[in-house]
Amino acid sequence: MAEAGFSDDGKYYSAISQDGRLRVWDTETNILKQEYTPDLHLTSPPSCLQYISVRHSATPKQKGKRPSISAEETQCIALGTTSGKILIYSIAEAKVESMLVADKSHDYHQSKVTALDWSKKYGLYSCNRESKVFEWDLQSGAVRNNYNISVESNMKQGNIVSAIKMVPHTQNTPARFLVAASWQVRLWRLHNGDTSLVKSFGHNTAQTSLLCLVGLNASCWLVEGSINERLLSFWDVTITNDHIPQVNGDEPTPKRQRKKSLNKTPVETTPMYSFVLEDAPRMVDAVLKEQDGTELQLAATTRSGVVHYYGHMLNGSSTKPIKPSVTIQVTSADAHPMPAQCCRLQATGDLVLGYTKDPAMMFERVTPDLKTKTQVIIRGDAKEGKKKQKKANEVNKVRSDANSNDVTYVEPMGGVARKRVVPGGEVEVPMEARLENLSLDITSRRKTAVSENLTKLLIQGLHSKDKSIILTVLQQDNPRVADSTVSSLPADYVPLLLEQLVDMAGKKTSQCASVCTWCGALVRRHAALLLAALGAAPDHHLAQLLAIFTHRRSHLCQLLNLKGRVELTVSQRNAAHAPQDQQDAVLDYKDTSSDEEMEVEQYQSDSAHSWNESDESEHSSDGE
Repeated sequence: MAEAGFSDDGKYYSAISQDGRLRVWDTETNILKQEYTPDLHLTSPPSCLQYISVRHSATPKQKGKRPSISAEETQCIALGTTSGKILIYSIAEAKVESMLVADKSHDYHQSKVTALDWSKKYGLYSCNRESKVFEWDLQSGAVRNNYNISVESNMKQGNIVSAIKMVPHTQNTPARFLVAASWQVRLWRLHNGDTSLVKSFGHNTAQTSLLCLVGLNASCWLVEGSINERLLSFWDVTITNDHIPQVNGDEPTPKRQRKKSLNKTPVETTPMYSFVLEDAPRMVDAVLKEQDGTELQLAATTRSGVVHYYGHMLNGSSTKPIKPSVTIQVTSADAHPMPAQCCRLQATGDLVLGYTKDPAMMFERVTPDLKTKTQVIIRGDAKEGKKKQKKANEVNKVRSDANSNDVTYVEPMGGVARKRVVPGGEVEVPMEARLENLSLDITSRRKTAVSENLTKLLIQGLHSKDKSIILTVLQQDNPRVADSTVSSLPADYVPLLLEQLVDMAGKKTSQCASVCTWCGALVRRHAALLLAALGAAPDHHLAQLLAIFTHRRSHLCQLLNLKGRVELTVSQRNAAHAPQDQQDAVLDYKDTSSDEEMEVEQYQSDSAHSWNESDESEHSSDGE
């Protein structure tokens, strides 16, 4: 399954991202040229890609000339999807030109496309999860032939083909030869819809494998690797007369007999060469050169982010694993590795190397240095971090224009400025500043030294957990002093201060009043820190303070009523124990007609007395 690849000329590099997007980079300019998001890229994302050449006119190719990409041909990318469709994406137009879908007459099922391969001689081939190989006609968008290369297997993992490669040959036969890699690498012969197994390679690979074909003259070799092994195998897949089917009146072999005869096919147990890697391969590329023999140049990118380069002369076979000639890795000047993602060998012997630099993708042409075993490429500037650090340090320095040696240093806590005229000289502090540092008078006009001393005193008390020092500072119920003291308090001491305020809030009312003042100053000066500390210790202390203040406020009305009653009771008790002569009369009333009232009272008393006597005499006469 090829999810990334280079174009034939190495100018473009394409890769399918995890979210189903196709990205195309220009390797010469290091620019992300195009980014395409197919329709239904989440439900039916692309699964593999392959660079192809599409001819727009049916002009016949002249005999004897090497095929090349002319003005009539356009570079495109074939995208196989999980729904079984193949999209033909044009790089020049930056859009999908056509879509390949087979009809039901070719026994086509809507299954995932697992592998693609392109050849100018044979065209485009695809393979799906059901091990069905389809030969496509790009001009009409139809299927020419379909082949079944499935093999019955007792393995639980199945026999899904993950990579295919068309093997070129010079034999006089219309048959095509295909290398398919599943849990075992096999060479198939395809002809008019019929398939036959030619050779099996005695190598059990993983479900996802890498294939690379390299040829010279009439010979062809296969470089095979898997994502779970640290070895690359080199096999000879040259097509000879023994591989050509017999067509002189022989009937094709039935499918049932073909399945039974699979075990009788020749099997190669050991490869010609084995190349050892540091880690499992990610991308493989190979080139053959003919100079004083046949030289194989092989490059492989590993999952660890390094590139192994092999230069080996083909001479017989060897069972001993071959180590890399040079290992190439890219790093920054600060020794941060930049992992390599891809590589491609050029005809000139150079290596196109793609690596990640932060979020960007960078491409570079590198010449392998065969004089050393490890070639380290350093990219980036290490002086940038030093320059930033130097600028940050210069913030605390104030330089004088008159003399560069006369430098004034400012302490980070807002302390007394120190003036150092000559480096290494004595520190001169004015006497006035020294006296202000010793002063703790809150009512003085200048509050700078007082605030600085209170801050340092509070830091000392919080650090040593001395209650007497903490109460000396926090009992100052002055909002201005609290603001200036808390503003210079480091962030590390804010949770400790909140803890002390929670302890003081549950005690006397006088202390609770000062706690309110200091809490207000703390919230105003360190609001950002308190908001950022949600779920931490400061947040817990603030919740406790809120609960204490709410509880005290709920009982405030009852306390005020109780206070009024107590004051009234105390005042009445004091009034009852006070002497009478010392009390002033509330009302002084004087009446001028006192004699008349006496006469009326006397008259009324006489009549009442006479009435009582007459009443008694009447009662006595009646009794008689």
